[in-house]
Amino acid sequence: MKKLLFLALILVSTLGFSQEKPIEVPMIVTKLPIGETVQFENATVKFIKVLEDSRCPKDVTCIWEGQAKLLVEVTENGKESKEMELLFDGKNIIYASEGYILKGMSLSPYPTSDTVGKMEYVLLISEGDK
Repeated sequence: MKKLLFLALILVSTLGFSQEKPIEVPMIVTKLPIGETVQFENATVKFIKVLEDSRCPKDVTCIWEGQAKLLVEVTENGKESKEMELLFDGKNIIYASEGYILKGMSLSPYPTSDTVGKMEYVLLISEGDK
């Protein structure tokens, strides 16, 4: 009987510690060059232009990391399009509306002291559920 209880205890503790963590679904990211449009399930996004890019160049020491301000046009399915300014300050830029989100993952290229003002920008953007 003691052996049976011992085996049951080992089985229960093994099952408790061996539960797997939920699988994280990888985020699908789309490259959106300046002037181009991408169609998602719930919206269309057009990357119009970069209004400001004051991010600190990679090869320079700065007090402030800077930010980039982008102008995009978002058209939700069945709604009128709207232009929006998005602030990209090293964190993800987000547009959220009625059950989904649009997330800007990165803005490249990152400036260097040689390339400031002469870059062909590409925004990495993804869509997901709230």
